Amino acid sequence: MSFSYLFDIGNVILFFDFGKAAARIQPRSPFSIEEILEKVSPLTPALESGKLTPDEFLDSASEKIQFDGDRATLREAFEDIFEVNQPVVDWIGELDDAGIPLFLLSNTNGIHVPFFEATYPVFSRFQGRIYSHEAGVMKPDPEIFRITIETLELNPEKTIYIDDLAGNCAAGGDAGLHSFCYHPDRHAAIREQVKATIS
Repeated sequence: MSFSYLFDIGNVILFFDFGKAAARIQPRSPFSIEEILEKVSPLTPALESGKLTPDEFLDSASEKIQFDGDRATLREAFEDIFEVNQPVVDWIGELDDAGIPLFLLSNTNGIHVPFFEATYPVFSRFQGRIYSHEAGVMKPDPEIFRITIETLELNPEKTIYIDDLAGNCAAGGDAGLHSFCYHPDRHAAIREQVKATIS
């Protein structure tokens, strides 16, 4: 049985910067970019664990930052915060072209998923995905790894897991996955480590 790959999204496939959203919002709020981030950030875990719907998140954020605009405008500001990590996108393309099964496991939300799935073609290469807001639990909680392995029918001993956060990598390892902590400065080295694992 060949190996499967399970990829995180943020700071692995796509870099993200909430400061971009705050900068777009700031002209329509009395608060600074830093203050906007400070007021909105505490809402994010509830959004990413499915406890807040996108509309509830946007309405609450709008109130906290005294946003002078409608919900659709605020949503647009929050959507487009990404930049492609091309070396990983190229790597995913190579794996997919070789017929290797590819899956996603990400702490994300119902605002970002429709945007990045429609915007970046790389996401069409994945056979399955587990998103925290749909699962109702976030990494590094062991439960999301149990859900992922069961739902995607993964064999942990034959699964390469790539994430950028040490806590998530450790939790993946505890779940039996071959975990690799990604950083763009170590891209080539990580690929070599993965190659050594699967060979």
